[in-house]
Amino acid sequence: MKEGKQDTMPSAAALQKSPSRQHLFVILISIASFMGTLDSTIVNISLPTIADYYGTGINLVSWIPIAYLLTLASALIAFGKFADIHGYRKIYISGFAVFTIASLLCAISPSIQILIGCRIVQGLGAAMLQAIGGAMIAIYLPGQIRGWALGMLSTFAAIGVAVGPVLGGYLTEYLSWHWIFLVNIPVGICAVLLGRMVIPEDQPNEKPRAAFDLPGACLLFVALGSFIFTLSMGRSLGYTSPVILSAAALFVLGTAAFLYRESRVPDPLIRLTLFKNRDYTLGNTGLLCVFVLYLGTSFLMPFYLEQGRGFTTDIAGLFMLVPAVALIATSVVAGRISDRIGSRIPCVAAGICYACAMFLFTTISVQTPLIIVVVNLILFGCSVGLFIAPNFRLLMSHAPRGEEGVISGIAMTVRNTGAAIGVAIFSTLFVLVSGTVSVEGVMTAAQLDAGFHAAFLFGFAVSFVILVSAVFSHEKGDKADRDRCEPG
Repeated sequence: MKEGKQDTMPSAAALQKSPSRQHLFVILISIASFMGTLDSTIVNISLPTIADYYGTGINLVSWIPIAYLLTLASALIAFGKFADIHGYRKIYISGFAVFTIASLLCAISPSIQILIGCRIVQGLGAAMLQAIGGAMIAIYLPGQIRGWALGMLSTFAAIGVAVGPVLGGYLTEYLSWHWIFLVNIPVGICAVLLGRMVIPEDQPNEKPRAAFDLPGACLLFVALGSFIFTLSMGRSLGYTSPVILSAAALFVLGTAAFLYRESRVPDPLIRLTLFKNRDYTLGNTGLLCVFVLYLGTSFLMPFYLEQGRGFTTDIAGLFMLVPAVALIATSVVAGRISDRIGSRIPCVAAGICYACAMFLFTTISVQTPLIIVVVNLILFGCSVGLFIAPNFRLLMSHAPRGEEGVISGIAMTVRNTGAAIGVAIFSTLFVLVSGTVSVEGVMTAAQLDAGFHAAFLFGFAVSFVILVSAVFSHEKGDKADRDRCEPG
């Protein structure tokens, strides 16, 4: 290869030997993580303005975030597998291009229906990026900085979630709602150019190229999409409504058909035998539970702050920045620690912190001093930050060679599924125990405390699942891991 070409398209070996290229590579992956999570939250605060602009109701405009999230969550595994077969560089750069073009189309959409359609395309682009970012870290970066890089990935994802509503409100107020999409375009263009410089060229696979299981991908898309729709919309539509019951039935049928197909095709989308690996299965179980608690708590706390303590929305939002800042502060540190001592100890520490945080939440009432609430929010955020990067490192250490993309896609799908389950269970428990019609309804302090404590008693029980899964799951040995990730 000529030197000039190597400068613009480095090999995996060149990336392993160049710290400067490694840092640019991590910046690129982190930008993608930031953009994907930013666009899941930035639009929500602008929905009333968008509804007025198009002259439509809130029910239709609510599909702007729903379409993005459903598509993103349902397509992750398929794109992870597709990248394993056809190359990570190609899929990643294409993902940035699709995301950027779709952002432009969202900004100039002449109707609400076209905007929703463009959000679906944007969700596909985000899925292409999020599915394989962690996989590329595991494949291309040396083991001694992999945890740090995964910590950066988690940090930028958390920043995207935290700043999304603030940035969306600012852009909508002082420019227009169109800018919540236009802001992605210069970032996306720079990311495509940077990606062409730092992402290693795809190596030809020594084994015969596997066929992509398109029918399996479609079945999985239907199953995951209907499941997340059921959980996300069940609270507002009613879990016994015909739409929700139909979606639940579609999930059951789609899952059964997917499992049947995957057990019989020669090149399945997911090798079901992966889950016979105890360490890998326990790692995914812990990850699912962490996001059940993370999103369940993040959903319920604003109601405690606003209805129980009487804070305005903006002040409650500042309180909810506390766990996000704690997560950001601990993610990179936890990644560094896992680089030195492995994943198990940080994950066990996270499980212990989670148990303490959930127990303390069960004792909090509307009379609890605010300093105790803030301290517990810090502990809660640190619990998440301690877990994510080490856990991802553990999962990727068990990825068979050539299947890193699908393993990364499964992890991201588990995270999104856990988030949907967390909101559904926490809100349902709250409503059932408090005796109110909905979480948003007016309630007494006693009702709020009862519902709050019930939800977090469930969270306390789930925290032990996290702790047990962390204690009994192990990262694959360093030597085997280095051999697996040795550049071709």
